[in-house]
Amino acid sequence: RAFGCLNEVTPTPLGEAAAAIRGDNELWLGLALMSGSFNDLDPHLLAGIACALVTETPRPDSWTNYSPADSVLEALRSLRGTRRQLFQLQHRYNVALQIWPEYKYLDQIVGELIGLVEQWALGVEWAELCTHTSLDEGNIVRILRRTVDFLSQIPHVPHLAETIKLNAIRAIHLLDRFPVNEVLPN
Repeated sequence: RAFGCLNEVTPTPLGEAAAAIRGDNELWLGLALMSGSFNDLDPHLLAGIACALVTETPRPDSWTNYSPADSVLEALRSLRGTRRQLFQLQHRYNVALQIWPEYKYLDQIVGELIGLVEQWALGVEWAELCTHTSLDEGNIVRILRRTVDFLSQIPHVPHLAETIKLNAIRAIHLLDRFPVNEVLPN
């Protein structure tokens, strides 16, 4: 109710959107998607946003040589106030759900992960991607698959702008190539 997801006991459009999402913190994901901050981002940038919203902060000694696009950081920073309000509300009611990204790491490893996902979406070859990070291949695949999983939900979330739904589909097509998708021989 505090975020306008319910009108008495009836879900509002925001409530319906949040209810349609699977994730570690559906309210946060719904608030982020419904904010409108991501509606006009290109597909590779939306992929970076999706990564930031669903990927846990990696170990501090992890690194990549990729930087995120400024427009992605700007879009994420625009949600800082909403994130803070949700964090305070969760703390008040002893709700222990993650709200990614952790902004204190946005200019460090979290930002670099966003950049890694953006580069994969832009067509960087797997071998090159792997040489620009300390993450092992299994962790990279896990991050990319989790990102694809979240993106695959966006077209089915009610009340979102059509542009974000279409760009989510486009982003999936950019990301979902070997070894993220496992193509089996005939």
